[in-house]
Amino acid sequence: MAVISFYLDEQDEKMIKNYAKSKNISVSAFLRSAAVEKIEDEMDDQLYERALCNSDDHCPDISLDQVRKALEAYC
Repeated sequence: MAVISFYLDEQDEKMIKNYAKSKNISVSAFLRSAAVEKIEDEMDDQLYERALCNSDDHCPDISLDQVRKALEAYC
């Protein structure tokens, strides 16, 4: 497992710690979850935009293989 370090000002640190505590999760679990959700949301948006740009009456849907290939760029 990797360790990633970054700097926060005191206000952000307090806010993050208090939020994690209020949800009864560790700060690491909260930040990991937030980062993964952000990446997944962006990937979903990109796939949606690509599908929208390519859509017309005879355009096929995006296949599961295409989704997997897009996900491989992030995993």
